[in-house]
This record gives sequence, structure tokens and C-alpha cells, in this order.
Amino acid sequence: MRERALITAAVCAATILGGTALAPSAGAASAAGKGNFADFNGDGYADLAVGAHTATVGGVTSAGVVTVTYGSATGLKYDTASIISKATDGVPGDPEQNDRWREVSEFGDLDGDGYDDLVVHWLEKNMILWGSKNGITGASTTLPTGTYSPTSPKLLGGGIGVGDVNGDGIDDFVSRGNNGTSYGTSVLLGPLDRTTGKPAGVWHRDTPTLDGVATSTLYVGDMTGDGTADIVVSGETVGGNGAAGGVVLKGSTTGLVKGSTYAGPYSYYSFSTNHYPAAFGDLNKDGYQDLVTGYPGQSKIYVTYGGPDGVSSTKSARSYTQASTGVPGADEEGDKFGSAVAIGDTNKDGYPDVVIGVSHETGSGTAASIHAGAITVLRGSASGVTTSGAQSFTQNAEGIPSTSENEDHFGIAAAVLDADGNGSPEVYVGGNGEDHYKGRVWKLATGVSGVTGTGAVSFHLGSLGGPVGGGNFGYRFAG
Repeated sequence: MRERALITAAVCAATILGGTALAPSAGAASAAGKGNFADFNGDGYADLAVGAHTATVGGVTSAGVVTVTYGSATGLKYDTASIISKATDGVPGDPEQNDRWREVSEFGDLDGDGYDDLVVHWLEKNMILWGSKNGITGASTTLPTGTYSPTSPKLLGGGIGVGDVNGDGIDDFVSRGNNGTSYGTSVLLGPLDRTTGKPAGVWHRDTPTLDGVATSTLYVGDMTGDGTADIVVSGETVGGNGAAGGVVLKGSTTGLVKGSTYAGPYSYYSFSTNHYPAAFGDLNKDGYQDLVTGYPGQSKIYVTYGGPDGVSSTKSARSYTQASTGVPGADEEGDKFGSAVAIGDTNKDGYPDVVIGVSHETGSGTAASIHAGAITVLRGSASGVTTSGAQSFTQNAEGIPSTSENEDHFGIAAAVLDADGNGSPEVYVGGNGEDHYKGRVWKLATGVSGVTGTGAVSFHLGSLGGPVGGGNFGYRFAG
């Protein structure tokens, strides 16, 4: 099994360099405490989990499955993928119609055994699929939903994360929560018990009272660069008449410490109708992780730069749309620019780049297909995100299998990881609407010239040995 070590702000959760040497690279990291990437079987190669929430299981429609493909010296191995559902031995419950058990959302070593574990989130419930030398096998635990008490806060939907918040080398589970006294941010300290899900301890912070922010959603990553995960809370400012606001809660050995406050971008009221993807990475290589969040409802992404107190005091956050100078495409209503965000170095210049999903991109002219989808790549640099050298791809790009069709939703999910450990990461793109919503995932290569469609391949649930009915495969990634 691979060594569990605290990572710095320059380490990437999706990209590695140097094969089995596991040398860290600049890029994305979900949280301090994790390795550079998801490694569910501890073999040193990056793995990818993909959800298919409407897959048919044993004749039960829209029951949902989760797949895990494992990295190797030749890349992801499709013939050894794990196909997990509620029908799998060890998974609590049974397949249910329209259960849509699928949302792979986070990973990390929550029990401290050296193998990454996978969090599946659905209907305000959270299940941990435990990693092992055989990968994800079905051994799992449903976390208690909580009893509104100090020792067992009610875990709420709308924001979860995983990272080593208290710096003990074991990852912790973070969620919006209510401890019976206040709404706020709850931390279940690892290691979690594999039988009961009981944490080693519980922290709860009353963010409205202590920090002036009602928690709507949250993200976990090391913005302060101290090797301990921080919690970035976004929501509505208390007494601010619905104004968006946020705060960075700095991790420490003794509890959460208030760090920087910042403006938005998400309010409580906007939370309920939008999915907010996010990724962390040191985009300007200043030693602090930066946070990129997508706001597909407004076809925007936001880049918030890290600093010693959480948010940088010297570099302002900014937003990008398809109307921004240098960004490919046209800013059209409903394109959902920001449907997905992923971070990794796609052109070997040492700076991580941002891959952005545009899942409802329609295009124009003879190539127009309604909601066919696209991805956009914006470069990292010493000054942060730049639109110079930006790239854009649809399924009509040379070398990419299939063609853009109505409702393919190419770009609904994205990941950057080096599954074969050769130092050149791949870009993985989900299109859950492909093949009449069976869904598909594409792999695009990278090199000194950036992302390329040349040599691209794709795979689907059936090609991994999964069920052929239903799907929406590629709707969410974790890796």
C-alpha cells in the first residue's frame, strides 16, 4: 500500500509524475492528507470512479451503479473494473427503483489503513466504500445521518468534503450539519469505524454566529499551505439581506480557526438549484492551493487564490465566462460553462491548468447540436489563470470518437490524472447523454502542445462489464 503523507499546496490529486516513484506535481488536490490521486488498491497508480445513476440492476430500473477503473503501467484497465451496486455483497440495502445510488463525490483514507476509500452520496445519505489491496469490493458502511446532537450532528446535503483537517495523518469527513443547537460545519474525525461509521471524534462549528456565514456549501483543501486541510465555507452572510459570502476555516490539531472572509460567490438561495463543482490546485505555483468553482447556472467559473490566512490578500479572485477575452466559444444562455472543473498540468510547463466542462454547449452553424457539450482548457501561469493559449474541444474535434449530437452533455464531468504514471496526465471527460443517456467517458492525451484529440478513446458501462440497461454513465467522477 502507498505511503500516507501530508501533501503541500503544490501537490495534485489528479496528476502525478515519475511513475511508481510517486513524485508530486503541481496540480489539483482535494485536501491535505490525501495522496496525489485516488488509489483504491494501493498499487501506486491513479484510479477513476465513475457514477451511473440510472443503471438497471437485476431488473430494477434507475437503481444506479458505481464503477472503479484501476490504473496500471498501461493506463486504466477496463477488464478489471469494479462494478458496485446495492446488489453487491457487502453493500447495505437492496437495489430500489429510482434510488439513483450513484454520486461518487469524494475519496480519501478515512480509516487510516493506507488505502483510499470512496464516498458515495445520495439523498442526504453517505456511504463509504472501503479500499483494499483488491480495490473497491463492496465492503462498505453507511454513515449515520445523525441525531441533532453534539456527538452525532445531523449531516445535511449540499456540501461534503474529505481531508486531514486536524493534521494527524488520517483523513476526516466534512459536511454541512446541525448539532441540535446550530446549523454550521460538522467534522467527523478519522479514523471512522468500518462497522458502525462512528468517528474518532466530532467537531461542529456554528458558522452563522462565529463567522457570520450561513453554510450553504463547502470545499476542503489546503489554501493556507501548511499541510493541514482547510474548509472553505460558502453561503449567505448573516444580516446581509441574502448577500453571498464565505469564510476559510483553517484546520489545526485543536479545532477550526477562523481565517479569511471573502465575497461569495454562492448564496443560500442559489445553492438549492445548482450543482457547484470545484477543484483545488496551485495555479500560480506560489505555494498555496487555489480554489476553482463552477457556477453552471450562470455559465461562469470563479478562481479564488490561496494565501497564508486562506484567501490571498494580494491577488484578487476573478470570474471567467465565454465572454471573457481569449476564452473560446460564445457566451450563450444555458451553455452551462462550469458544469465541471478539473486541474492538472496539461502542457508540461509545470503550471496546472483548468479543464472546464460546458455540458450544454450547442455551437453554431452546420455543427450545431443542442446541448452536445464541450470542454475548455485555460492555462495556469506565474500570474494565475490566463486565457492565452486556451483550448476547446467537442466530439467533432479530430480524433475524438463519436460526433456531437443533441443532448450528449459532453463535459458534464472531467478529471485530470496520470493513470499510467508516465508523467503525461490524461483528461477524462464524461458525457452522460451519449447513446440516448447510456453515457460514455472519453480519454484525451496531453503533451507539450496541450490537450489533443489525437489517439482519444472512449468507454462505457457495458464495455466495463456493467449492466446495459439505463446508465447516465459519466455523470460524476471521483479520482
